[in-house]
Amino acid sequence: MSSITKKLSGLDETKSTLLCEIMGRNKSDKGNLDITKSWHNYTTVYDILFKDFKDKEISLFELGLGSINPNMPYNMGANGRPGASLYSWAEYFPKAKIYAADIDKNTLFNTERIETFFCDQKNKIRIKMMWKKINKDFDIIVEDGLHEIYANVIFFENSIHKIKIGGYFIIEDIAKPKEMSFHISRWKNNYLNFDIELINIPSSVNNYDNNMVIAYRKY
Repeated sequence: MSSITKKLSGLDETKSTLLCEIMGRNKSDKGNLDITKSWHNYTTVYDILFKDFKDKEISLFELGLGSINPNMPYNMGANGRPGASLYSWAEYFPKAKIYAADIDKNTLFNTERIETFFCDQKNKIRIKMMWKKINKDFDIIVEDGLHEIYANVIFFENSIHKIKIGGYFIIEDIAKPKEMSFHISRWKNNYLNFDIELINIPSSVNNYDNNMVIAYRKY
């Protein structure tokens, strides 16, 4: 049993958590106070994985702020709130520094604890340029950008080195788990210092893409 599977053995995806409430209030689709009716219930998983980080001075990065531009693929629509999950992370982790990136420059913004950058996750050079600007490693990276396997793979393979020991790299919204499983098999051979698992979270409302990749750096 991997460390990830063991840690999530007590998961109750129907039980709302503080993070569920925070994400829902900030209009993120990662969770909601009424978690059984939320499109995603990732917050039930995150509450378990991230609870030891809650009051520490961690660094968190998220790819994808949430575009409302109808010309952008996987946009949130006119009623979306760009940066919703970033505001949520900043509230849940009161001592954290939050970094993020998006291909839609109109979504970018900065606050006292949130700093955002441009990135095209399909372009290795752009990814490297972004990491050169940020120049730090992370306790948590959440990939919620372009929900296509090839884009997930490019960003993962050019960013996994940024995870600190004891940290997590998450890829959300996996709609093609069989295709992703092929890459996870490769990664398990290539990144021996990581536990890497594809997790399906039971949901009464979402049987499409309520799957995530979790990579935990052991050493």
